[in-house]
Amino acid sequence: MNYTEINNEKSLRLYVERLKSDGRTTIALDLEGEFNLHVYGERLCLVQVYDGREAVIIDPLKMDPAALKPFFEDEKLLKVMWDASSDISLMVNGYDMTIKSILDLRPAADVLQLPKKDYASVLQELLGIETRKKKKFQRYNWLRRPIDPEAIEYAVGDVLHIPELKRVLLERLSEVGGLEEFLHQNLIVQNRDYKSRPGERHKKMKSYRHLRRNEKELLKRLFDLRDTHARRLNLPPHNVIENPDLLSLSRGNLQPEKLRFARRISEGDRKIIVDELCGIMK
Repeated sequence: MNYTEINNEKSLRLYVERLKSDGRTTIALDLEGEFNLHVYGERLCLVQVYDGREAVIIDPLKMDPAALKPFFEDEKLLKVMWDASSDISLMVNGYDMTIKSILDLRPAADVLQLPKKDYASVLQELLGIETRKKKKFQRYNWLRRPIDPEAIEYAVGDVLHIPELKRVLLERLSEVGGLEEFLHQNLIVQNRDYKSRPGERHKKMKSYRHLRRNEKELLKRLFDLRDTHARRLNLPPHNVIENPDLLSLSRGNLQPEKLRFARRISEGDRKIIVDELCGIMK
């Protein structure tokens, strides 16, 4: 697969200037990130662009991520994306920037009432394109360098289909009179408050609302303890204590001594964690 790699601020600036000088102000955009799957925290790992002529990958791990701010926030550059919310959230909360001038195609699937609304299914239904490799790379570690050539092919492949998908979706929306609602939904995506609220992530856990008040308070303390050790060990929080176990601890249905830890956690660290859990649960 032919593509251009950009790994420094100067090359990125020159690329954007070339786009605009050619009168091309619309790009297809997608991001790949690490979301507490292989290490602690959320990180931007790869940016894929297709401008109608050229496929480009931008490697934020080889450059200062702050150099991406003028690119992402350039209001004169329309970024056509699929389901942009998680990408915007990543940039807002992890990098103190946002992505402006987005045309998110995902709301079109709702307006058109498509039977399946994920990207792969919509591509299959509307364009007859089957993305068989998607599942293979759902758990791929995008922090790895060099990136597997097959992984790059998968990542770039997604943005290559966006321009044609945009054309077909807009045609269908126009036919059914759904353009106005689609644009309205896009405004909602753009205007949503993506800033995370510190100290409230535990409330997103499944079954949280079914806990008693004292159990919710205990869960918060257990959640914070797990997060502290996950950060210290640079491990995804679920590798330190799984969510179901965290909920069982908060309900008193599981004792710290009975926890089963991932093999990546040493015996010494297990003892430290168990002792601190016991102290909280006294």
